[in-house]
Amino acid sequence: MLALIDSNNFYVSAERVFQPELKDRAGCVLSNNDGCAISRSNEAKSELGIKMGTPYFMMREQHEQGKLWWRSSNYTLYQDMMRRITSIVRRAFPDQEIYSIDECFCDLSGHKYVDLEAEAVALRERILKWTGVPVCIGIAPTRTLAKIANKLAKKQGRVSGVYLMDTPARIEQGLRDTEIDSVWGIGPAYAVKLMKAGCYTAYDFIHLPEDYVLKLMTIQGRRTYRELRGERCIPMEYVRPDKEGISTARSFGGFETELPPIEEALATYVANAAVKLRSQGSVCSRIFVFAHTSKFAVVSDRYSVGQELRLSVATSDTGTLISEALRALRKMFVQGYRYQKVGVELKGLRPAGSVQGSMFDAVDSGKREKMARALAAIDGMNREFGKDMIRYGAMGYEKKWFMRQEFLSRKFTTRLSDVIVVKAV
Repeated sequence: MLALIDSNNFYVSAERVFQPELKDRAGCVLSNNDGCAISRSNEAKSELGIKMGTPYFMMREQHEQGKLWWRSSNYTLYQDMMRRITSIVRRAFPDQEIYSIDECFCDLSGHKYVDLEAEAVALRERILKWTGVPVCIGIAPTRTLAKIANKLAKKQGRVSGVYLMDTPARIEQGLRDTEIDSVWGIGPAYAVKLMKAGCYTAYDFIHLPEDYVLKLMTIQGRRTYRELRGERCIPMEYVRPDKEGISTARSFGGFETELPPIEEALATYVANAAVKLRSQGSVCSRIFVFAHTSKFAVVSDRYSVGQELRLSVATSDTGTLISEALRALRKMFVQGYRYQKVGVELKGLRPAGSVQGSMFDAVDSGKREKMARALAAIDGMNREFGKDMIRYGAMGYEKKWFMRQEFLSRKFTTRLSDVIVVKAV
């Protein structure tokens, strides 16, 4: 059996933990640049009808009338809260795969003689008590069925917040209660095709001929089909595989027309990507830089460009990567356009120990080892004292180009000055 632990309205719930005045009120968390709703409270969904992705400007009137609160995305807070949740889960179910920022899978194979439902209810109560974040737990034989079980656990009226699909009867009922367009692994286009064929629920889907599913939806669809029939086809990943490419890109807080702020943004994104590169013990041999205007601009004002550079020697050195990225940007930049976004992708990743030297390499191996030790020291200090505490000059300091976060809450758990102080009287 597998369990899926999924936090309820996670970003909203994390904000409420440290701001109790927000509880039982309609609210949402906004996307990057405060663009649209990406997490909504139950009150916002049911009372105000706010949908996922609702633009900021369409909710402004409700906010001004005091009917709705909102916050900018505070990923530092959310990541730390998820770290706390997964550490609690690990005590009960050690075989864990962190799937996303708000959910994790657990393999329960070692808990055959335990009352899984009672154990899950106790775990859910413990997470709520220790972190303040409500979660729901779905338990089933496969990952796809566990996804369905978790959705059923979230249904209003299910007090325990746990749904167990451990018998043929329970699995059948769960499949009957699940519409085909809400099945994990079946996208909107396939859902439309299946409904045209008279398949409206997950239960209908598993009674289609397997050859028909394979022909219509390829091998991925057949995998979902078999998972729904109780055959485990998606293995657990206890250690995440190294990424084959690392990209970082953000929209600006406004439009940028001059080169210097775009250079600062690109240098910052390259530095962030380089940290991720080193954290998995890799180097890159190619770097791709791109920039573009808004896709909604009139055609004559649109501009999109990208350039890929091949490095003479694969590296993870931040200074080298920033230098190469800025060189590419300066070649591409055209004055007069209103740029909305810039980004970088590190490609051609390989283990750091597999790098071969080049006769054109200007840096000898001894100096390269010193640079690696220096970068490791910088990464360690930035982890301990705060991101970008030590930075490259090209990254700038004021960050006027940075994305909008007008409604950002404090970093309650990771910044000492933001920790809530309790005074005894």
